Amino acid sequence: MNVLVINGSPKGKNSNTYKLTMAFVEGLKSKNEESLLIEELQVNQLEIKPCLGCFSCWKNTPGKCVIEDDMKIVLEKLLWADITLWSFPLFYFNVPGKLKMLIDRMLPMALPFMESDAESGGHPSRYDMSKKRYVLISTCGFYTAKGNYDSVISMFGHFLGKDNFETIFCGQGELFRVPELKDRTNEYLSFVKNAGAEYLEEKISDDTRKQLETLLFPREIFESMADASWGIDERTGKKMDETLVFIKQMAALYNKNSYQGQEKVLEMDFTDVDKKYQVLLKEDGSEVLTENFKEATIKIITPFTVWSDIASGKLNGGEALMKQMYRVEGDYDIIMRWNDYFGGN
Repeated sequence: MNVLVINGSPKGKNSNTYKLTMAFVEGLKSKNEESLLIEELQVNQLEIKPCLGCFSCWKNTPGKCVIEDDMKIVLEKLLWADITLWSFPLFYFNVPGKLKMLIDRMLPMALPFMESDAESGGHPSRYDMSKKRYVLISTCGFYTAKGNYDSVISMFGHFLGKDNFETIFCGQGELFRVPELKDRTNEYLSFVKNAGAEYLEEKISDDTRKQLETLLFPREIFESMADASWGIDERTGKKMDETLVFIKQMAALYNKNSYQGQEKVLEMDFTDVDKKYQVLLKEDGSEVLTENFKEATIKIITPFTVWSDIASGKLNGGEALMKQMYRVEGDYDIIMRWNDYFGGN
């Protein structure tokens, strides 16, 4: 079986969506690796020029475009593939520009004659594509994929057939590049891998579909992290220090369910950059203080480099504490139950 991956991200293999696509491919391989031939097209590396709208591929050279570029390879691979995985991030509610150019250039695959039984008009395929299968895999920067892919589904429905493709659309896509959140994102990637295994045998199950549609984090937490990630103060419009960005994103992960009837004050003292912050852990959420500090419940005195390495998983927090790479003063409850406090909901 021939599998084609069309990666339409301008970031190529550094794409967040590409991580999901490779997890899906792993799932395909887990069921029948020996019989699978897998090829990739990195759209950002291809020379693809815009369609001229000349219709020469219909009138003068049927099935062949007059433009000499890499689109010839794309068309050959589309005909070769039994399964095509369309991988792309959502750009302004549709596909990235260069991928849209590629889709425009698929005109030679259609015949010029009107398809009388098409609901809103259309053109029949020049080739027998009846046994081809397709999966659209995409991430977007909103908290949910729901309601943001209408134009994508409509466009692909016109040239692939409304019921001829599966979709894996994931909101909160930027989180897949954040090492500190890898426990949650890796869990989601395991769901995508399961989807690939199921798809090869028949279709994605309802249980797996439900897992794929579950938010990585609740809307409030994600949008707080997303806003902080830009590193810009909402009030002043000025760039924030990287340590403050880090603290705001950490505070956004605060799990209100960990509240035990009393407000706690977590103080972070980054000794290598001479920066100090407090995070108020309250019943209704968290708050970051940069001045007018309160009496701390717990103080973590640490180089910022050490704490960021712990957060990203490069260092084990317990081992680093034993080695005196940082120290803790006050109530140890927060440090002992860190995942309860900052694991999201």
